Amino acid sequence: MVALIRILLALCWLVCAGWTYAQDQSTESDDAASEDGASIEASTESTEESPAGSPEESSLEPQVENPTEAAAEPTIESTPEPIEVPTIAPMTLTLQVHPIFPPEQADLVYAPLLDYLRETTPHDYELATAQDFHRFWLSIRRGNQPDLVLEDAHLIALRIQRDGYTPLVQASEPATFSLIGNSMNMEPTLDEYIARPVSSMPAPSLGYLVLQSWYPNPMAQPRVISNATSWLEAIEMVFAMESEATVAPHNMVSRYVNLAVVQTSDEFPHTSIAASPAVPDAVQAQIRDALTDLHNNSDHFGALHELDIDQFISADDLDYEGLEQWLQDFGLF
Repeated sequence: MVALIRILLALCWLVCAGWTYAQDQSTESDDAASEDGASIEASTESTEESPAGSPEESSLEPQVENPTEAAAEPTIESTPEPIEVPTIAPMTLTLQVHPIFPPEQADLVYAPLLDYLRETTPHDYELATAQDFHRFWLSIRRGNQPDLVLEDAHLIALRIQRDGYTPLVQASEPATFSLIGNSMNMEPTLDEYIARPVSSMPAPSLGYLVLQSWYPNPMAQPRVISNATSWLEAIEMVFAMESEATVAPHNMVSRYVNLAVVQTSDEFPHTSIAASPAVPDAVQAQIRDALTDLHNNSDHFGALHELDIDQFISADDLDYEGLEQWLQDFGLF
């Protein structure tokens, strides 16, 4: 009996001890939670109450030792690299001229022009001439393409259309061709010279083609003497009584006022220079710029004087459009 009572007392003590331990653990957990909540709340209040510029806030901002000095520092801008302009290597270019002068005279006439180009551009130039229009035209028909050409407008037009040449310059004054001759009439007509001797340079010179266009009837033609080696020689044949009239360019017609003007053609581009596709665009531009400035260079006045022109101006493809028809109409091309 006593043993039973002791067992019951031991069980009651164990139950009471377990309940007390559980209460203590719950109390400690609540206290810890309260302390954590108080710590968080205190931290929040401290953050809200901290004024702008407080140590806590300033510690988050980058530190600048001297703002004035930092603002005064100049901004270094990157300098763009210079653009490299491609250099143009000197070239040796051939200038072929139409044979309106004998070769020996052509060398003298065009020498000042070549000297000027040598002085004002970095290139060298060689003159190419033909003995006469027959050999000159044969060279064109064979497809010869010199670097530069100085020719009448219809030949420039042919080279533009067939070979892709670029016209660079032309004389500022347009060209015309006139039939002039000895006449007793106050108003001479073309009919006066049917079956009469008329001097000219050979085909395909533009003057010869213009003369032929004035006489479309094959049964009513002048007797054309086309063995002149220059336009001056064609005029002199009139004074030598080898012919009664001649066809001549405008710059020579004005010098012979004693010869009557029978007929005058339409205007054409005069003394034109063109470049082949083999000449680089940059070189073409150099030559064009030099020639259009030639009249401003008094030291090279002789170049324009020998060509009997006032100045060069820039030329355009449209200036020659359709002029190759002069060659086609006469079966020359």
